Amino acid sequence: MPPVPPALSEWLQPGLITAALAMVWYEVKASEARQGKRIDELRDDVKASETRQRDDLKALMVRQQQDMAELRADNRSLGEKLDRLLESLLAARQR
Repeated sequence: MPPVPPALSEWLQPGLITAALAMVWYEVKASEARQGKRIDELRDDVKASETRQRDDLKALMVRQQQDMAELRADNRSLGEKLDRLLESLLAARQR
């Protein structure tokens, strides 16, 4: 291989360093872009999760209200049965 002329080697050294730095800079910027994209994806995931949690909570509250209404109806029915039982016991005792 023929020797590299000194003028050319003086010119190539700064160029190689600049090219290496440019490649590192490019990779840093590409990495930042990937991280930014991933952060955006995570934000979207968090928003979707919050929406699902809100919907689940609303459904749970509706179900709880329905259950409470059923319990109140059951309690009212049991109260009425108890009243009839007490009335029949009192009527039987008064005879």
